Amino acid sequence: MITRIHCFAVAVGLAGVLLTGCGGDSDNETTAADLNGSTFTSTEVDGHDLVEGSKITLTFDDDKLSAEAGCNTMSAPYVIEDDLMSWDGEVAATMMACSDELTAQDAWLTDLLKTGVDVELDGDTLTLTHEDETIELAKS
Repeated sequence: MITRIHCFAVAVGLAGVLLTGCGGDSDNETTAADLNGSTFTSTEVDGHDLVEGSKITLTFDDDKLSAEAGCNTMSAPYVIEDDLMSWDGEVAATMMACSDELTAQDAWLTDLLKTGVDVELDGDTLTLTHEDETIELAKS
């Protein structure tokens, strides 16, 4: 005979299983599919001082990542493996005449994306980290 207590215990147990399956695990990896078709603009950069008045913009289009850091546009195919995002091929760049500061900033961002950054997408916020550098970007 099934009692109300047994039904309650079963319901509580099922609710726990359902909640665990619906996000109890925080190991949600960011994938290229999550970023495809999106553009993000920097809102905060720690560990590197951006040139005054400049920002970082990243655009994801299929397997290509385009990046701007104040002057030139750099782009290359990219991959995300185990939450590490990096350019995966030759980087093409425009050749605009820029100030020395913006040229150095382009080189910094290029090196960072070639080396690879930890990537985390949380809603419309994309966070990239490498060692003591963090770039927080908002979907635009």
